[in-house]
Amino acid sequence: MRALELGFSAVGIASVGPLEARLHYEAWLAAGRHGEMAYLASEKHRRRRAHPEAILRDLQAVVCVALCHDPDRDPGREGRLGRIARYAAGEDYHGVMRDKLRALQRFVRELLPGSRALWYSDTGAILERGWAERAGLGWIGKHSGLISQQFGSWFLLGELLVDRPLEPDPPLAREHCGTCARCLAACPTGAIVGPYQVDARRFSYLTIELRGPIPIELRPLVGDWIFGCDVCQEVCPWNRFAPPAREARLHARALEGWTLERFLGLDEAEFAQLFHQSPIRRAQRSGFLRNVCVALGNRGEPAAASALERALERDPEPLVRSHAAWALGEIARRVKGEEATAGARNPMLAALRRAAETDAAPEVREEARAALSMLNPDEATSFRSGSRQGTPAAPRR
Repeated sequence: MRALELGFSAVGIASVGPLEARLHYEAWLAAGRHGEMAYLASEKHRRRRAHPEAILRDLQAVVCVALCHDPDRDPGREGRLGRIARYAAGEDYHGVMRDKLRALQRFVRELLPGSRALWYSDTGAILERGWAERAGLGWIGKHSGLISQQFGSWFLLGELLVDRPLEPDPPLAREHCGTCARCLAACPTGAIVGPYQVDARRFSYLTIELRGPIPIELRPLVGDWIFGCDVCQEVCPWNRFAPPAREARLHARALEGWTLERFLGLDEAEFAQLFHQSPIRRAQRSGFLRNVCVALGNRGEPAAASALERALERDPEPLVRSHAAWALGEIARRVKGEEATAGARNPMLAALRRAAETDAAPEVREEARAALSMLNPDEATSFRSGSRQGTPAAPRR
C-alpha cells in the first residue's frame, strides 16, 4: 500500500461510528486529570472528538498510520543531557508526519477524484488511539498507550479523514497485556493510577505542559528527565520487538558539546535557535530550564553548583531561579563534611542567602529560605524573626 511506500510502519482503516474511547476521555476530563490543559475540556474540542463529522462533513473512513521512532537508549548522551523522551530526541515529529501525511492525502485525492481528505497527527481534536485501535493497529495497554504485537509501542500515530467509503480493517480480537502490570509498578510518580488510567498531572505533563513550578513533592521523583518520560514503555515486554526507526529525521540529535549545565546559560534567542526543529520548544525556555534545574538537583553533583548559582543570581525568569534555589539546596544537602554547613564561605549557601534576602520575586525568596532551612533549621528561625532583612533586587544579567 502507498502508506508503507511513504515510510509508515503500519496502516489500517477504521470504520466510522461512536468510539468507546470517547467515554474514557470524558471520564478522564471529569476527574480533572488534564491539569492546566483547559482547551481539552472546551465544548468545541469535546464535540469534535465525539463527532468527527464536525471536522469533515460526510466522513466515511479514517485511515490510521503508525511511524516508528528510535527505541534505543544512549546512556552516554543521557549522562550529558539528562533524559528526553525518545519521540522528542530527533526532529519535531509534527513536521515529519505532516510531510508523509500530505503525500498520502494527495494519493487518496488522485485515487478518488473529487474526494476530500484531512490529515492529523497530534494536531487536532481526534481520538487518535481509539481510531488506531479500531483500525487494528494495536490495543490500548495498561499505560493507556497503543501497543502493537509487531512494533511494541515506540511509534507515532497519524490519521487521514476521508469522505469516501473504504474497506475497514478488523480490530484485534483482544488485548494482550494479560496479567502484566510492569508499567504501573515502574511509573516514577504513580501517574498510572490504575490500569488504563493516567493522571497527566503527575509526570510528562510536568516537564512539557505545566507552565508553573513543579510541585516540590514530585521533584525528587522526576529524576533527570528533562522532557517527557519513557519508563512505562521501557519496562513493557512487547517493546523487545521494537524495530529501529527507518525515518532518519527521527533519529536522536547528538547535541555535541551541550550539557545540562550549559543549557542553563541559554537565553531566549539561543533556546529558540537550538530547538527550532524540536518538540522541546513546547516546554518553552523557562519550563525547560526549570526541568534542567530539577534534574541537576536530583543528580546532586557538586560540579553543577556554579552553573546553578549563576542561574539563581542572573536568570531573568523567577521560575528558573526558584528551581535553581531548590537544586542548590539538594546538592548542598548531599555534600558530606563541614563544607555542607560551613557558613558564608560556602558559595552555594552564600548564593541561597543572597536570594533569600534580596531576590525580587517572593517565590524565589521562599524557595531559597526553604532550602536553607532544610540544611539548618536555625536559618528558618532567623528569617522568621526578621534578623535577615534585605532590599529585593532584580537578577543580574
